[in-house]
Amino acid sequence: MVISTPSTDLFVGIESATKFGKVKKVWGLLDMVPFTDLPGVNQSKKAHPQEHLTRILAIIFTGIVCFLAFAILWPTQPSPLGIVIRLLGIALGGVWIYRFLTGHIRQRAMIRQAPFAAAWESILEQKVPFYQALSASDQGRFREEVHIFLREKRITGVNTSVDDTIRVLVAASAIIPIFGFPGWEWEHIREILIYPTSFDEGYQMGSAQEHPISGMVGTGAMNRMMILSKPDLLQGFQQPSHGHNVGIHEFTHLLDKSDGTVDGVPEVALPGRAIRPWLNLVQTEMDKIRRGHSDINPYSLTNEAEFFAVVSEYFFETPVRMKQKHPELYSMLEQIFHQDPQSRITGALKAMLRPKKASLNHHAPCPCGSGKPFEQCCLASKEDSIFSK
Repeated sequence: MVISTPSTDLFVGIESATKFGKVKKVWGLLDMVPFTDLPGVNQSKKAHPQEHLTRILAIIFTGIVCFLAFAILWPTQPSPLGIVIRLLGIALGGVWIYRFLTGHIRQRAMIRQAPFAAAWESILEQKVPFYQALSASDQGRFREEVHIFLREKRITGVNTSVDDTIRVLVAASAIIPIFGFPGWEWEHIREILIYPTSFDEGYQMGSAQEHPISGMVGTGAMNRMMILSKPDLLQGFQQPSHGHNVGIHEFTHLLDKSDGTVDGVPEVALPGRAIRPWLNLVQTEMDKIRRGHSDINPYSLTNEAEFFAVVSEYFFETPVRMKQKHPELYSMLEQIFHQDPQSRITGALKAMLRPKKASLNHHAPCPCGSGKPFEQCCLASKEDSIFSK
């Protein structure tokens, strides 16, 4: 849920130390380009394209500043000593500017080099079906993104405790929608508040009947903050087959907000030519819901922003079902998120059904999102149909 007020948080930047708005806008848009679309880059540049871009822009900016400083400080009657002193001062200043502009990158490098807690990895393996369906290399990248998120964002309990499970599930909720955009920066969120119950628009907590809100993206005085109901967050990961996940829902709103407006049209992820088809599809699907001809949660009829968040939950929680029942909507969301979770799950199931290549034991949660152990999953009985595709 989003309560909208004017926001100046218009673009996703890459380097938080950078104060130059136009450059920040360009960097934020380039951050949306999947690394597979960047030609001529090596493996490290592919993994963190925005950091490579940050270094290039930092070098260019530092060079310009040093050149201007040299031109301004050039003495009218130069002496060798004076020239050396000025060159040395300009060089030291250039080093300081470059390190200032790239300090965030060095902090990220330190986080990546730090070990990922075994307890965190266990939580991902047991409670996050999205993670279970990833390849080994993608699981490594997912852990890295979770690690960075947990080190850079505050997760605070309000009248409730926050343990590793809550922290990791919040981070997983943030990474899942933007996993198709390596290196995405959640710069417009700094703290997530965890409430012990659901709440109302006045942030008062209580029973679900009188306080029906389970998640909210803050605006105005609450800008750069998010509120999540602890029991609803846990339930979203415990029962993925229901297709509801408040964490994914709210972080999808934040993705939508990256172009400056929470309107159900994530322009930073949606090509301009696709906006009109998307809006037409939204109206078509909303009409089906009104007529009772759709299994999409009727809460999506609230407005286009809620529709986008609700169908995004469906897309990530039960992609196999969504692709079967809403193929056109699934295809459009696949373009928006640069992800195909249904194919990912099919690939994971194939691997699991081959004894010699099994990546999970039969007691592990099935990555299809059913919430059942793999050996009891309804998809396990479809081995022949899966391999025949």
